[in-house]
Amino acid sequence: MALLGLDSLFAQTLFWTYVSLWVSCHLLIFQSRQPNSPAFNATSVVLLTEALKLLIALTLVLWNEGGFASLVRAVQGNRMLLVKYALPALLYCVYNNLVYVNLEVFDPGTYNVLLQLRIVLTGLLYQLLFSKQLNRHQWRAIILISVGCVVKESAKLSHGTDVMQADLRSWALLLAQMLCSVFAGVYNEMLLKGTGSGAVPVSTNLQNAYMYLNSVLWNGLFLLQQGKLNEALAPQNLSTVFTPSILAIMAIMSSVNEEACTRSRGLSS
Repeated sequence: MALLGLDSLFAQTLFWTYVSLWVSCHLLIFQSRQPNSPAFNATSVVLLTEALKLLIALTLVLWNEGGFASLVRAVQGNRMLLVKYALPALLYCVYNNLVYVNLEVFDPGTYNVLLQLRIVLTGLLYQLLFSKQLNRHQWRAIILISVGCVVKESAKLSHGTDVMQADLRSWALLLAQMLCSVFAGVYNEMLLKGTGSGAVPVSTNLQNAYMYLNSVLWNGLFLLQQGKLNEALAPQNLSTVFTPSILAIMAIMSSVNEEACTRSRGLSS
């Protein structure tokens, strides 16, 4: 575990908690998208998940940072930062919707392994933009991830181009999902560090709230643009959304976000 920088019990606990939550969530989503499962509007689930994240972030702001008056002052002093979060929120909105699309095609194991290629892209882009050289352990991790992904898919690649061409759209959507995650993550990191924002620094919780508010708005616009707002609000869709399995997905997705914030502070990756 030292190769990954997990040299303490705290770091290892956070790491395995993070992995367990994501794997559980993807298994639930995969099951929910099977033909024998009740149909539901995925964007409505993403919207509700982002709304739950927004509620959690605002609660943390009010609880830890001086109450409602302090929140109002911070928002008034950083209005443009709210606007700047519209871009990464859009990218994450696309990413979160593609989770449901891609897990209709890829099994959770293949999906999770291939999605780790975004770590490779993120590491390279992070080094380029922040002028921070990756250390030896990080380069080894990137190489291991790349080799692991190739080995995992080698059996499919050995069948020839016919299989690849048949799933070309699915592979393109998976690549689009990875790129959305990479660019949104790097841009979000720039905002969190204050790089290029030009605004008075605000807390991480408030910046998270800015992100989730924009995400809620983008998902709402997606539903309007697709003409599916009525479908999302229909009793049949809501009765499926508010079932234990879908509620578990929303709860895990929301808790994973808070665990990831803790992990980023606890790990020096």
